[in-house]
Amino acid sequence: MFRFLTLILISIISIPALAIATSAKAQEFTAAQKAEIVKMFDAYLAENGEKIIDSVDTYQNKQAEADKVESEKLAKTFLKELEAKDNLPMTGNPKGDITMIEFFDYNCGYCRRALEEIVDVLEDDKNLKVIFFDMPILGPASLEASKWSLAAHNQDKYFEYHQALLEHKGQKTENVYKKIANDLKLDFDKLKTDKDSDEIEKTLKENVAAAQAMNIRGTPGFIINGKIFPGYMPASRITEILKNERAAQKE
Repeated sequence: MFRFLTLILISIISIPALAIATSAKAQEFTAAQKAEIVKMFDAYLAENGEKIIDSVDTYQNKQAEADKVESEKLAKTFLKELEAKDNLPMTGNPKGDITMIEFFDYNCGYCRRALEEIVDVLEDDKNLKVIFFDMPILGPASLEASKWSLAAHNQDKYFEYHQALLEHKGQKTENVYKKIANDLKLDFDKLKTDKDSDEIEKTLKENVAAAQAMNIRGTPGFIINGKIFPGYMPASRITEILKNERAAQKE
């Protein structure tokens, strides 16, 4: 469908030079002349349609590659800046040789599956650091969930709260947030106060802005060793990427 619409767009904007040059005098064309121009244009499209589409595809691929290079340049800078921060929501080995970042949303089904894959990877990989960036883009409920989880981070229970929220099935109400807090032996009153703090609101805005700057538009989105991997990945794929990155580091 996209290719078809692209061809239609090209049909509109790729009028022969003669027609463009004389557009100001288009009203002087006779009906026969106009019909001949249309006939010539249709013939050109019929003979060169595939070439036009291939040209568009080539341009789009080059543009996507250029965007990827720029995004990963920003990702490497972003990762470097995180090295100066020692209180980020994370799990795994704080001194791991590779850092994996996940941008996620609590109402994203693929993010729930991604957590299972991350846990599987961490069971075998004891040298991986995983940092979580709440990216609540799926509405007010996502924003609220992120506020509670970041508030739990203030009590050093982010990952446990994070897991419980993603594993919860059904609507997340204050009673759900309270039950999880009680299960983790958190101070619920402090949790409730902290979740509406200016600091947490600022953090969430910065998270979304950082993701957008690196062209991470959906969740989950991963950065591994400064390289961007959009979308859900099974444990086997994550393990493969980690293996390749470690091999590259030794070269």
